[in-house]
Amino acid sequence: MPFREKTAWISVISTIVIWGGFFGFMALTRGRYPGPTYMVGFFAAIVLQAILVTVAAIVTAILAPKDASASRDERDHTISRRAYAIAYPVLLTLVLCVAGGVHLGIGAVGMAYGIMGAIVIAEIVHYAAQIVGYRMAS
Repeated sequence: MPFREKTAWISVISTIVIWGGFFGFMALTRGRYPGPTYMVGFFAAIVLQAILVTVAAIVTAILAPKDASASRDERDHTISRRAYAIAYPVLLTLVLCVAGGVHLGIGAVGMAYGIMGAIVIAEIVHYAAQIVGYRMAS
């Protein structure tokens, strides 16, 4: 498995677990806690994901240094372009849906979390498209 595919797996799994936990907590508590509680959780999720992905990528690079130091080839560029081409329309569609929520009475805080959710979903689609690209190229 190429290093970039491994990092895509690390990223998609950590994104699903960490952000799924954050949004799951928000859904289960439904505003029972004051706003700063959710803000702290939001920033904690960002820091936790950054640390987790960085540590996992370092460990993966240590276990396969030759693979990690290999330069990106044309296949990597093609897979990356296709993954972004798939994820970007997903992001735009979801952001437009959130913006349309204004007409349904969604407030500013709800929109902010909705846009963050759209970004998270688009990132999951992006990493999943990379994984599929590497699997199909193998």
